Amino acid sequence: MRRLVLVALFLAIALASIGPVRNYDFFWHLATGRWIVEHRALPLTDPFTTASDRSPWINGEWLFEVVLYGFERAAGLTGLIWIRALFIAALFAVIFVFAERNLLLTALAWAGAMATLDLRPSSVAAFFVAISIALARSNKWLFYTLLIVAWINVHPSAILAPAIAFLLTRKWPITIASAAALLVNPFGIYGVIAPLKLTLFASGGKFVNTEWLPSSPLVFPLLYVTVIVAVTAFAIKREDIGKMLLAALFAYLAIRHVRNQPLWFAAFPMLVSLPKIRPAIAYAASAILALLVIFTTDHHLGFSDRRFPFRAVARLQATGFQGHIYNPDQFGGFLIWSFYPQRRALTDGRNELYHRFIPEYSVARGNQRAWLALLRKYRSDLAVDEYRAPLDVISGRQRSKLPASLAYWPRRDWALVAYDRAAMVFARRAAFPADEIAKWEIRGVVPDRF
Repeated sequence: MRRLVLVALFLAIALASIGPVRNYDFFWHLATGRWIVEHRALPLTDPFTTASDRSPWINGEWLFEVVLYGFERAAGLTGLIWIRALFIAALFAVIFVFAERNLLLTALAWAGAMATLDLRPSSVAAFFVAISIALARSNKWLFYTLLIVAWINVHPSAILAPAIAFLLTRKWPITIASAAALLVNPFGIYGVIAPLKLTLFASGGKFVNTEWLPSSPLVFPLLYVTVIVAVTAFAIKREDIGKMLLAALFAYLAIRHVRNQPLWFAAFPMLVSLPKIRPAIAYAASAILALLVIFTTDHHLGFSDRRFPFRAVARLQATGFQGHIYNPDQFGGFLIWSFYPQRRALTDGRNELYHRFIPEYSVARGNQRAWLALLRKYRSDLAVDEYRAPLDVISGRQRSKLPASLAYWPRRDWALVAYDRAAMVFARRAAFPADEIAKWEIRGVVPDRF
């Protein structure tokens, strides 16, 4: 019966988890994996964008990127969608086994995690969290140490490993061994320090990245439901203090930053014990949670054309126009994957590599002179821009709305050459022959006119 439940759980989660890759960082991870394989080395500095600081790139996710690129080579982009679904199913099947086959807690964790799970290092880190808790509880220090060696090269959340070991075992050998294992990465101690510095940088308010924002109860209600369940369970059963502290640590990280939620949802079923519930009630509640996921998530195959400008970029590729590309950071990864090394994007989601650019960009978005200076500095002859709200324009006593694209990309200087549901593409007139601009320009259209 237990095996039947496990198989049914795996199949149900796999089918319900089929859906497009959503996160913008996916493509720069993929492009980095391609670069590493082609060069048989790790990039010492950023090779992809024009606005990065050219400071040392401490890429603690390189192993994930190489494996991801290997899967892409074998299965293609569409195949990665199926791999994503199978990975999510495998993750929660493992959690179900290690969580003493508590179906309700596993289903609750899966339903809560689906908003942030994707083909990304933090999702794989959730798998490492589950395995690390299981190994630490059994005090298998050798296997635990080997696990941490792999984990630190996939995602920097491995720095939690010594805390997991100590809080669950109170034994120093496994704790010290796991701390030493963190240094088995290409960057040594810097691979451990870098994520701490990034966290401080993200908390400083110098940039806005939704992954680094606190988890809102209105947006992520199941996160807070699971936290309340955990608090209630610990109050009733008065579990081991180490287990309680570890659960509190994961809950704090998930509430503090959205990006940490997969870690909490992996740990939650393994650290929390509920009073015995009738099987019929557990099955019914789990089915309701499954239906919640099915009806609130996107299940089509492919990539969302609202998030990634596939059609607009395909037309830009067809033009043959060369040059550096201006872009908001969310499109950077896709542009890197599509154009590198022929063309370079301006920026992407690796915020830690743009200490100089981030304040420049913040000023430029609200100052025309600074905006023009930024485009000149980074030699942007092409632009793939997002849709923005119209700007308020005051002329005399009248207030009107001006489409943002006309303000940032005035048609006397920039030609609209492509657009789709995600982005608009512009080419600087002075950078290309007039007859080529005329061949591709889309006249009389303002895509962001509301």
